[in-house]
Order: sequence, then C-alpha cells, then structure tokens
Amino acid sequence: MVRGISLFYKANSSFFRRVTLITSILSLVFISLFWLVILVAEDQMEVISLDHWLDAEARMFERDYQLQGTAADLPNHYEFDSYWSEEPMPLWLREYTTPGYYEHHLGPEDKHFLVRQHPSGKGLFYVVFKDNADDYLDEYESKLHLFTLLFGFAIMLFTVCYGVYMVRQMAVPLRNVVSKIKQMSPEQPSFVVEARFEELRTIEQALFDSKKHIAAFFQREQEFSRFAAHEIRTPLMVLQGSSELLQTILAEEPRCQKALLRIERACQDIALLTDTFLLLGKETIDAHHYQQLDLETVLREQLPLAQRAAISDTASWTIQVHQNIQLWAPQSFVRVVLINLLKNAFIHGNGELLVELNESQLRVSNHSSKERDSQGYGYGLVIVERICSRMGWQLDIQHQSVDFCVQISFSPEPKDTV
Repeated sequence: MVRGISLFYKANSSFFRRVTLITSILSLVFISLFWLVILVAEDQMEVISLDHWLDAEARMFERDYQLQGTAADLPNHYEFDSYWSEEPMPLWLREYTTPGYYEHHLGPEDKHFLVRQHPSGKGLFYVVFKDNADDYLDEYESKLHLFTLLFGFAIMLFTVCYGVYMVRQMAVPLRNVVSKIKQMSPEQPSFVVEARFEELRTIEQALFDSKKHIAAFFQREQEFSRFAAHEIRTPLMVLQGSSELLQTILAEEPRCQKALLRIERACQDIALLTDTFLLLGKETIDAHHYQQLDLETVLREQLPLAQRAAISDTASWTIQVHQNIQLWAPQSFVRVVLINLLKNAFIHGNGELLVELNESQLRVSNHSSKERDSQGYGYGLVIVERICSRMGWQLDIQHQSVDFCVQISFSPEPKDTV
C-alpha cells in the first residue's frame, strides 16, 4: 500500500496539476456512475412500461371473458399474439409454465410476454408482443441517450472548471508563500505578512520571524569577522613585535630566549587560526587569498614543527613522493590541514610516520598507540573536515585496531571563489 502511494505521488510534483488531475478523475468517475445509473434506470423503465402494458391487456381480456365467455375479444391483435396452452402454440413458449413476466431471446429478437392463468380455469394464457411491437420506446431511448451524454459532458466540464477555479484559489496564496521563501536570504528585501487565510498567515509569520533571526545572525557574524580582523590581529602584531624586541634585548639569556620562542610560535598559531576561521566563515573566498603551493615543500616545512608534539623521542617519518602535487588554495588552509594531521599522527602514533604523495592524493599512516581523540590536537579533525568540505577535497579516515590512516584527495578546481 505504501509503495502504491509513493508511486502515485511522485516527488516534486505540481500541486496545481495534481489537484486538477484528481478533480478530473473524480469528475470522470461521477459521470460514469451517472451514465450507469441512467442506463439501469432506462432498462428498468422499459421493463416496467412493457409489463404494465401486458398486464393491462391481460386484465381487460379477463374482464371481457367473465362477461362474454369465449366470445370475448383477445388482446390487441395488432400488437400482441395470444395463445392458450390447450391449443397449438410455439414450442419455445411451452418452457414457461409458471405465471409471470418473461423475456425470451429468439434469434435477433427479444420477446417480452406475460404468462397467466386462463380465465376459464384451464391451462395458461400467454400474451406475447409481436415482432418490433415492444420497440416503441427506441426513439425515446435515443433522445434519452443524447440528453444524458450532453448533460454528463456539461456536468464534467463544469466540475473541471470549478476544480481549476478552486485549485487556483488555493494555488495563488501558496505561490505567494513560495515567493516569500525566496526572500529569506539576508540580502533580499523584507516582506509583509499579508495572507488572508489563518494557516498561511501563520506560515508567513514564521518565515518573517526566521528571516529576522537569520539577518541578525549574519549581522553578528559579519561584526565578529570585522572585530576579529582588527581586534585580534592588532594585539598579535604587538605581541610579535614585542617578542622580537625582547629576543634582541635578552639575546644572552637562554631561558628567556626559549620562552620568547614559545611566545612567538603561539602568536603564529593564533594568527594562523584567525586567518583560517575568518576564511571559513566567508560565503565566498576572494581570489587573492589563493596561492600556487608546492605540497611537498609545505609538507617538509611542517613535519619538523609537528614532530615537537610527539610523545616519543624516537618518533621519525618517511616521505614517499610518487608524484608531487601543485595546489591552488589558501595557504592557511593547507598549513592547518597538514599541521593538524601530522601532530595527531605524532601524538597518537607509535613508531615511524609514513607520508605519501601520489598524483592528487596525500596519505598519512602510522601505528596508533591509543584510542583516537576525535578533537585531535589544536584545530582538530572537525576543522580539517570543514576545510576539505569547503575546498571540495575528499577526506577518508580509516581507523582500525592498531593502524590509523588519513587520505585526502585534492580536487583540481577550487570552490566558491570570486
């Protein structure tokens, strides 16, 4: 049953066409039933009319027979043949020995006749319509058929027109609601709740409230992006400048130099995070953010930085470059993806890290020393997934009992650039 319904109601079908089709089918069904009723009523009317005529002729003969005996006139000999079972009669009539109204198919003819007890009390009396005498209603039937056809067509046409009118009465308000859905984007102008019907007015009000919430959300996001671009980057520049100055002043203090290096690296990480999050938050990324990057070069730069996060002092790596990859992408995206994956591998890995470059794929694999942390280190795999999704790169993560492998397939063309 569910399968039948799903086949009848196809996805993305037009509401207007669907209701028009259903209305037309219902009209056709009603007209068919109306036609059937007319045919049955016509047939019954003919039977009732013929039976009434036969009964009237038989009653008249019985009354005359009571008064005149055998001298009584038989039923109208122009329209009927009369037979008595005590006299010679057609053989097909002898099959009917019970009083009543009958119809007998005799070749191409339908014989209507009446069987009653003979007024004399002996045998049966038969009153049979002559050939074509019972067809006097044919002209009336033809007129009735024509009237029924025209009336049924008029009713169907009226029903279809009325159905189309009613569908339009429902479709126009729904189309207005659909047009307001297209204005939900923040850059589109606002709209007015103007539906006449309560249900549609409720939908429009919900759309209007949602549009205000969306506009407010986008405004907060844009304000945050502006604040982050200025209020976060400015202190970072101060910290980096101060760190460089302190390194010059305290050049002879090893402990101070080590602390200042950590401060400088933290500032670089925060700057990288800020650039990445700001780009991820944009609907489209400007073309000037993209650079032609040699993935092997960037990878060799990030591996020593990521190795510092390794738990084991014996951690090592191997790079196998089958075919180098040239990427057209924002540098911050590529650095975030690489440093995150490599740090995760060093922190959670045990033994040598294997990095492979092959055509358009990067593969990082190692032996896992403990259960994988879904958040990873720093940025986390969630951020990597978002970057890959934004850039159209395919991310494949395989984690078994002791082996952990991440593979990224880079797309040849970037997405969402202007």
